[in-house]
Amino acid sequence: PHGVDVTPDGKFITVSGKLDTHVSVYSFEKIQAAIKAGKFESKDPYGIPVINMKDALHTQVQLGLGPLHTQYDSKACVAYTSLYVDSQVAKWDYCAGKVLDKLSVHYNIGHLMTMEGDSTKPAGKYLVALNKLAIDRFVPVGPLHPQNHQLIDISNDKMQLLYDMPLPLGEPHYAVAIAASKLKPGVRYKVGTDSRTDKPHPGAVRAGEEKTVKKGNKVEVFATLIRSHITPETIEVDVGDEVTIHLTNLERAQDETHGFTVSTYNVHASVEPGKTVQVKFKADKEGVYPYYCTHFCS
Repeated sequence: PHGVDVTPDGKFITVSGKLDTHVSVYSFEKIQAAIKAGKFESKDPYGIPVINMKDALHTQVQLGLGPLHTQYDSKACVAYTSLYVDSQVAKWDYCAGKVLDKLSVHYNIGHLMTMEGDSTKPAGKYLVALNKLAIDRFVPVGPLHPQNHQLIDISNDKMQLLYDMPLPLGEPHYAVAIAASKLKPGVRYKVGTDSRTDKPHPGAVRAGEEKTVKKGNKVEVFATLIRSHITPETIEVDVGDEVTIHLTNLERAQDETHGFTVSTYNVHASVEPGKTVQVKFKADKEGVYPYYCTHFCS
């Protein structure tokens, strides 16, 4: 099997095999009954009992070439399965065991995603096809092409392609969608927060408290960031010193993230509003090295 997906009500398991044109729908109730009755046909090499396929099968549906993954609709018994070889999405009824519709996608779909399709209460309405290839869907700029995600309207009996969205990097694998209304993200940290612990960072300082502390060959810098300034403006250390810079973003405005790097020293930090981070490096080369905000914030 390639994709193994449980229906929203937990009653069935849909199993897709890339080399088989069918999707098999297994009944959880039948599986439990076979286990209770001790109805096994054999054991696998590890001693796990094997149930005969016919004793667990609800139905098999021939969807097309290369079925991979399945997502579910808000409508009862309606599922969507990606067909890799056919470059299609199949809409089908897993209760009645019949195909309802097919839509060509571009190209070689792998995973797919319906809105909240992995939950017990899918939202329906839309599906995103996570296609492995784009080929001719966008103007090429060279041999390397983007991946192509396609937005599909599934609110009616027939699926309708709405939009192509190019994405960089490699083959898309798995995605989930959740209603934005269910999310309540923070847009800024309390000043001086360590985002990894959600507690005050020991290196945090406020405006006017910036300082540099040197103990032997160890230097700690307690710095702040705010448009368009890094305090302190200069840091002087000796060759061989181990330098730790604590950086606190004093911004209260939403989305005013600052970056920080020291030229040639291979350190970088992303510092969201209120967040405190630290970077470390060994000052092993004599010279003058600029540090600056990599977000070019203003």
